[in-house]
Amino acid sequence: MSALGHLSAALQGLNFESFTNGEDRLRAEDLLLEALNRVRTPWDIAWNHNWVNLATNAAVKTLVDTGVFQRWAEHGHKPQTSAELAKLTDTDPTLIKRLVRHLATQHLLIETAEDTYAPTPWAITLGTDPALPSVYGTMYHEVNAVFFGGMPPFLKKIGYKNPTDATNGVIQHLQGPGTSFFQYILSDPVRNKEFTDAMECHSKWNMTAWPDVFPTDTLLKDAKLDRPLVVDVGGSKGHDLEKFRLKHPEIPDGSLVLQDLPGVLRSVDISSKAITKHPYDFFTPQPIMGAHVYYLHSVLHDWSDEHAISILKNIAGAMEKGYSKLLIHECMINNIKPSPRTTTSDLTMLACMTAAERTVKEWHDLIAAAGLKVVKIWKLPTAVEGVIEAELV
Repeated sequence: MSALGHLSAALQGLNFESFTNGEDRLRAEDLLLEALNRVRTPWDIAWNHNWVNLATNAAVKTLVDTGVFQRWAEHGHKPQTSAELAKLTDTDPTLIKRLVRHLATQHLLIETAEDTYAPTPWAITLGTDPALPSVYGTMYHEVNAVFFGGMPPFLKKIGYKNPTDATNGVIQHLQGPGTSFFQYILSDPVRNKEFTDAMECHSKWNMTAWPDVFPTDTLLKDAKLDRPLVVDVGGSKGHDLEKFRLKHPEIPDGSLVLQDLPGVLRSVDISSKAITKHPYDFFTPQPIMGAHVYYLHSVLHDWSDEHAISILKNIAGAMEKGYSKLLIHECMINNIKPSPRTTTSDLTMLACMTAAERTVKEWHDLIAAAGLKVVKIWKLPTAVEGVIEAELV
């Protein structure tokens, strides 16, 4: 059998459900990417980086805006011609044909016959998950494309030094002195909503849920009912608190507190009485004293060590010794063969926040500098993220 035949036979039937856990699936993805880059010529790689990826995102965004994925889902996900998809959305069939046939070449749609397409799980999810389309909206065009585009000239401007000053980063290079990444996000309501939606997707699809990593049952055994059980600091839409609530539906009303800036919480709807909203700036003293858990998910990687220590000290000032815990849910970069997701996140932090992801040792040093100590790191063997359990010294 030829090399192509062996490859086709080995991959037949392989999909994201073929693996017993997410970590094995990510390892398989890495192996396939490694093989793909061995098969591709240098020009193939450059072509995909600079033409294919941009054309694909532009096509996806246009189809999202026309409502193709949503209307397709409403009509049962059955195979459709480009003309039928255009009719569903009252759009030009020639334009729709050009867009969907490109997605089929990227195997994001399945071409079942001439000009007839069936949706993949990705396309179905774009039509059924209200948050996922936001990743292709302002998150791509006004955040990632803008900041990664501004990163090379900024780094050249500062002499290719590793940037650590949050007041002199890509955002200031692009928008002028005195600006910040979150000011940029909050300055536009659509951008703010779609960024929040994208972070929800990041949590839901890219991360292991924290109650599946940390033994949350232990928090209920000695909980003091006169105060909050979990305070999610900088918790955005509250998706992490919702994960906890679903695992422990018996908790009393008001047990979970969602904290974030007023501009973020304004657009957040909470349906459960177990969760309450509390506007808060984590650069000020933590007003909720003696909670059982203060939880930070993907917050500290946004900030330099100096700012992160300030955030931690504000929380430490509210903790009750011997009772309160700090749980930090973050990426950890391996010293050898780090995950591509952690290195991508690290460069995202550089471009957007003038910050960085951290190694395990760097987390220990940071937490100690805030007057806290690491009790244990809860982490699946090959997971990108872990939960750092810390308490007062």
